[in-house]
Amino acid sequence: MRVLIPTYPEDLHVEEVALALEDRGHEAVQWCGTDFPTLQTGSIDVRGGEMGWEISGPGLEGGRPPFDVVWNRRPTPPVLPPDLHPGDVPVARRECRDFLDGLYHLAAPEAFWVNPLATRARSELKAVQLREAARAGLAVPPTLMSNDPVRIRRFVEEHQGRAVYKPFYPAQWDGEDRVAFLLTSEVSVDDLPEDEILRLTPGIFQERIDKAHELRVTVMGDHFVTARLLSQELETSRLDWRAAGSRLRVEPDRLPRDVEEACRRLMGNLGILFGCFDFIVTPEGEHVFLEVNPAGQFLWVEEANPELRLLAPFVDFLLARDPAFRWQPEADAIRHADYRRRALDRIAALGPVHVPVADRYISSDLPAEAVKR
Repeated sequence: MRVLIPTYPEDLHVEEVALALEDRGHEAVQWCGTDFPTLQTGSIDVRGGEMGWEISGPGLEGGRPPFDVVWNRRPTPPVLPPDLHPGDVPVARRECRDFLDGLYHLAAPEAFWVNPLATRARSELKAVQLREAARAGLAVPPTLMSNDPVRIRRFVEEHQGRAVYKPFYPAQWDGEDRVAFLLTSEVSVDDLPEDEILRLTPGIFQERIDKAHELRVTVMGDHFVTARLLSQELETSRLDWRAAGSRLRVEPDRLPRDVEEACRRLMGNLGILFGCFDFIVTPEGEHVFLEVNPAGQFLWVEEANPELRLLAPFVDFLLARDPAFRWQPEADAIRHADYRRRALDRIAALGPVHVPVADRYISSDLPAEAVKR
């Protein structure tokens, strides 16, 4: 079987899955979008009503169709050379993106896609997720998404002492001797900047929900892996569990049947087959939906607690090509611990072959500490 994986350079998840596929006799082709156009060439050929395509570059020796599976991991936008004239950048960026968008749609129309190309962009939108989650029957926090200073101040005042801010997309600032991450933070009216600044960047403002603990639920087909995140044990992770890094304790858990059914409805509404859900579980036992990441990180869960098997079922999910996939554990099933070192060694052996990703948070929904461990 041939598996195409649009991704970014040095993606540990991809390297582990690729090694596991290769060990079972399958071919995994990694398509690093950042290499286009400086290290990659692509062509779409239309002749006599027939259409073909090809892409070539580092690691793409086997990059011609057909493919049986596409793990639509995290396709990355093209990276233009830094010496390109500033006046040419908008044109070149637009032309590259339009060409690649067409190429992605031609890449493997008959393949099993995780997740389907047609639903990917919509399923990542936070506003759409919250609307569809509510329609599916999941509890969602009172939320305002806005750049309107009047509405923002009114919302924060209404939830005085219980309002939090979160970005639509993780952000990071690198200093000389430290790194700053933009995570979920408590916010008061006094914390808000001037109206002119508030208007410049829309944000997500929510009521802070009391937590007993949190859940990370990884869904592949119809197979659910539920991890209890003991985020309230540490002061640093009470608002955002990502701040705990490797200190976060993780235990196996299960979703109530009605919440699991609602998750299935949400995935159907969004048109996705794979997703990483984040929930708050309140002291009263209510499950409150925060978001679902259609390309979320999942191997960190198995690393934190090896009882929570994720590498093996995910590889089996790709090979099964079944939207209703349910994993049946086997005694000799592969483990993340068996592949992590091999994957890191293979990344190191490649050296600086690819163009680095321009936005490091395309590559992670976790802080650097948690990703590197």
